Amino acid sequence: MNTTRYATPEEAEQAFYDAFEAADVNAMMDVWAPRDFVECIHPMSDRVQGTDSIAASWREIFSSGLRVRIRRTDIHRTQDALLAIHVLYEYLSISGGKEQMAPVIATNIYQLIAGSWRMVLHHASPAARGESERQQRTPGSSRDQHQLH
Repeated sequence: MNTTRYATPEEAEQAFYDAFEAADVNAMMDVWAPRDFVECIHPMSDRVQGTDSIAASWREIFSSGLRVRIRRTDIHRTQDALLAIHVLYEYLSISGGKEQMAPVIATNIYQLIAGSWRMVLHHASPAARGESERQQRTPGSSRDQHQLH
C-alpha cells in the first residue's frame, strides 16, 4: 500500500479513477493517504472513515463483478502548496454498454504527504435533476484552476 508517488493531484486522481474502472482495491488504496482521518462517502451512503474501512467499502463494491467506465466533466480545481480540491461530475456507464447512469457530483481532496499527493476525501452524491439535465446538454469539460488563499 502507498508504494507509488504521485507528483501532482491530477496524477493521484487519474490513478484513483483507473483503479475504480479496473476494480482494483490495491491500486485504489495506493492512492489514499495512510491516515485515520481519511473519509469516503459513496452515493446515498454513510461516512466511511479510516483506510481499513475504506478498503472494505471498495472491496464490497468491486465484489459485485460490475465494471464501469467513468467519464469526468466540468472539473473545477483549487490548490495550494499542500491541499488540492477537485469538484467534478462523474458519468458512469457499464463497461461494454452504451447507456450512461445518472451523473454523480464528486468532491476529491488530496493532500501532499511525504512528497506525494494522496487522497484524503472522496465524497460522491447524485446530481440534482435539473443539474444533470444541464450537464447532458453541455457535456464539455472545463478545467478551472484556482489558488487557495
